[in-house]
Amino acid sequence: MFIVVYYYRIPKDKTIDYFTIEKQAIEIYLESGCVGIEIYRDSEDPDRWMEINRFQSKEHYEKVSATLDEDPRISQLYEEFKELLGGAEYLPEKETYFQMI
Repeated sequence: MFIVVYYYRIPKDKTIDYFTIEKQAIEIYLESGCVGIEIYRDSEDPDRWMEINRFQSKEHYEKVSATLDEDPRISQLYEEFKELLGGAEYLPEKETYFQMI
């Protein structure tokens, strides 16, 4: 298993807009081969979110990512998502992990 974890900040007043965008994006990710997606809100900072995308392997992730990069629906949703963040300094942080046990 290979996971990609994103951390980002969504102002509380934009949560409904975020859910609308994220629901559409999740559908496209799953349709493109992503194994699963989990989304969490920080228990102490309600503006901080964590998203976990699961893939079979790093190679599978790269294949799915290439498919998503070509999908105009994702490009549009990402632009809408960036507008919620409030500027380039708030773009998501991305980390990757291999499952070991």
